[in-house]
Amino acid sequence: YGEDRDGRTVVLELKRRRVGPDAVGQLGRYVDALERDLHAETEVRGMLVAPSVTDRARRMLAERGLEFVALAPTGGE
Repeated sequence: YGEDRDGRTVVLELKRRRVGPDAVGQLGRYVDALERDLHAETEVRGMLVAPSVTDRARRMLAERGLEFVALAPTGGE
């Protein structure tokens, strides 16, 4: 995890392939755990970074207040 330019805590979940609901659930668990560990009074931003996302996963992200950023992997496998 890290901080965005506004000083808010951010968790990034990076995936090399199209993601579905499982990845959203995993990101949500990371965000929840970090909020508990940091005793955060403000919400932790959760960002799922992958080439694409299923429609169902996109709806789940919106429901949880999580973000999606499309980014295709480069090089390697």
